[in-house]
Amino acid sequence: MYWTPCGLCNRPLRYWILVHCVLQLLQAPVRLVFFLRLYHVQRLNGNIQECVRQLTHSAAWRTSKVVSIVTYGWFILGVVWLLNSTYCRPCPGLYRLSLAVIFAAVARLLMTLIVFYHSFPPRFQGQQAAAKPRGASQELIDSMELIEYSPETLHGAQETSCAVCLSEFEWDSVLRRLPCGHCFHRGCIDKWLKRNKVCPLCLQDIEAPKESSRFSKEKTS
Repeated sequence: MYWTPCGLCNRPLRYWILVHCVLQLLQAPVRLVFFLRLYHVQRLNGNIQECVRQLTHSAAWRTSKVVSIVTYGWFILGVVWLLNSTYCRPCPGLYRLSLAVIFAAVARLLMTLIVFYHSFPPRFQGQQAAAKPRGASQELIDSMELIEYSPETLHGAQETSCAVCLSEFEWDSVLRRLPCGHCFHRGCIDKWLKRNKVCPLCLQDIEAPKESSRFSKEKTS
């Protein structure tokens, strides 16, 4: 009824509304199929992750993503046109209709975010910050055994290089042996232990063997 009179407005908002509705309708079938498949898999207690993977790798989903990008660009263009448009007497409802479409799109986005954060609270609230590595004191580091490298001092161990700097052990190099039995260059392992008091190879706490040995002694006594 008002298509021809709306052509007298200073911005082609009628075309914007028409293209915006077409873009939304093009995405509706894919989103409906996505929802129905997820609903069906959930009812059968199936693998939801595999279902999502198959859907998101389909050609229809990739096409829908391209249409979504075009829709976002077209939406921004409509906002710019609406901000720069004036009241149109021949078509008074066009401005209000365009404004209603934009508010509906923004409200849908906000509603999606609210539902998302209310649907997955345990994942975010239950996460705990990863424990920071604890470094060893200089006194504890100095208590570790120091040896000079030679095939005899390692007693047949397979280690011929430092796992920290990845350099080969040289004859008479000063090594530090940890309670777990692994050896490293003194300078390399001292810097490591100041940041994290675990063996770089087996990740064993350098204080754990002392506690376990004390416990075993008490148990045998």
